[in-house]
Amino acid sequence: MGCIILITEEEERQKRVYEYITTTHMLCLLIFVITLILSNRSIFPKNYFYPFANVELLLLLCLLGLVAVLSYITKMRLTQKTSNSLSYIDFFYMVLPLILAVFILFLSHKNLSHTEAILLLPILITASIRGKKAGIFMASVCSLFLIINNVIMQPEEFNIFKAIESCLIYISLMHIVGWFIGGMSDIETKHRKHLTQMANTDILTGLYNHRYFQEKLKEYFQSVSEINPLSLIIIDIDHFKNYNDGFGHLAGDHVLEILGSLLKENVKSGVVARYGGEEFVVLLPGSDSGTAILTAERLKKLVEDYKFYGEEYQPGGKITISCGVATSPVHGVSPKELIKRADYALYKAKSLSRNKVELYISVFEDLSLNENEKESFNSIRTLVSIINAKDRYTFGHSERITDYSVKLAMKLQLSEKCIQQLKYAAFLHDIGKIEADGHILNKPGALDDNEWKILRQHPIWGSEIVKSVSQLVPISKVILYHHENYDGSGYPDGIKAESIPLLARIIRIVDSFDAMTSNRIYKKNMTHSEAIEEIKRCSGTMFDPELTNIFIDIINSKDNKL
Repeated sequence: MGCIILITEEEERQKRVYEYITTTHMLCLLIFVITLILSNRSIFPKNYFYPFANVELLLLLCLLGLVAVLSYITKMRLTQKTSNSLSYIDFFYMVLPLILAVFILFLSHKNLSHTEAILLLPILITASIRGKKAGIFMASVCSLFLIINNVIMQPEEFNIFKAIESCLIYISLMHIVGWFIGGMSDIETKHRKHLTQMANTDILTGLYNHRYFQEKLKEYFQSVSEINPLSLIIIDIDHFKNYNDGFGHLAGDHVLEILGSLLKENVKSGVVARYGGEEFVVLLPGSDSGTAILTAERLKKLVEDYKFYGEEYQPGGKITISCGVATSPVHGVSPKELIKRADYALYKAKSLSRNKVELYISVFEDLSLNENEKESFNSIRTLVSIINAKDRYTFGHSERITDYSVKLAMKLQLSEKCIQQLKYAAFLHDIGKIEADGHILNKPGALDDNEWKILRQHPIWGSEIVKSVSQLVPISKVILYHHENYDGSGYPDGIKAESIPLLARIIRIVDSFDAMTSNRIYKKNMTHSEAIEEIKRCSGTMFDPELTNIFIDIINSKDNKL
């Protein structure tokens, strides 16, 4: 709420400044027009500028057009990013009023008294937009022109000291105006920078905040292309709730501060921001997926090597981070889509093992569809999103099942085609749960007979759903039979042994192992050792004995990082 108020106040302040500057420019130009009209009636003959009746009308139209241009440029300047360098807009602002003022001074000196005052206008404008130093510099330039004009107007008394003496009051006044108006402008600019910094900065970590990140993401997307990619890293602190619960929120805040400093110091090109809670984001314009992965791995190693207070009590004895990486335009063509893909990769990293970097990869990226099937497939993807929202466990579970199943299939040396089908089946094996009510999926206690009857239908429902896409038809039976037991005691058809498709038997083992080792709302998880013993006990009844032995070898392997 505080940031919103600051932003609203800043927008209102910019609007008021824009109105004042525009009005000032209009008044200045009006003075120029009046001065020209009063002092130069006989410079140009009548009808010289056909079809205008006289030059005054032409000058008036030109200067009114100039007012419109200055008004537009003023608005542009107020919305452009603050910079200490002199922009072409600022140069135009400073030089044009100076040229007009000098032109009037030399042209009308004999016709009007106190024309010297016209030189205050470029000083006022310059000081208001560039500050005290520029204002004093412009005052010095205008003083020089004033002295030259006095010398030219009095050639018989060519004495520069007398010329300075005659306009000393004007010279002093011009420097005072430049100093005062410029000083006020410097104060306003400093205040504006302070407000902008407050609105864009996360107070705790000193990084940019969520609002600024969203603005920069939209800005970078305007220039995203195949040769100019944009990568996003979403970072999450592993088991941060455990740390907060154990040491308190002050200690947790200190960890966030340290992590913010590490990210800020080690990401030189890009935007680092706090996304919310214990999540951070890194935007890398011009970086492809490979570069983003290397950056994420480097940041992960930095955090892993840092000695945090009390980290020995964390799972694994260290405070670590997980990272999800996605790149546009490869993984997403809009800001929302890119965030979604990176978040997907992050959740996959946390679901599999934590302290891990994952690049977004779709299980279905190799699936080629005809035009008639694209709508059906998009519906399936929508159903997956809905089931993930209804039961967040299902998403992590499906990712882990896919990973475990592929490892087991590779150990069996199955063909690439079979492994690809297994990926689809493992990821979609619980899609039928979309038909079950959320209260059944998330019920904290045991299900009653009627609820079990409903839930046991999900393999049938899932099998029917995937049949709408021809390339997924071969996995429909895998999904249908993934709860069948080796001894025929499973569901929905009670088939057994070799009658159960091989891919379904693979999913049956890994599905059960992951369910045993995962915390569910209705039961506490087993350790890996306890789950392995349970898998051994059920070998030959629930699980294929041959597959069971191979799977246990994979779980016990030192190379297994799951």
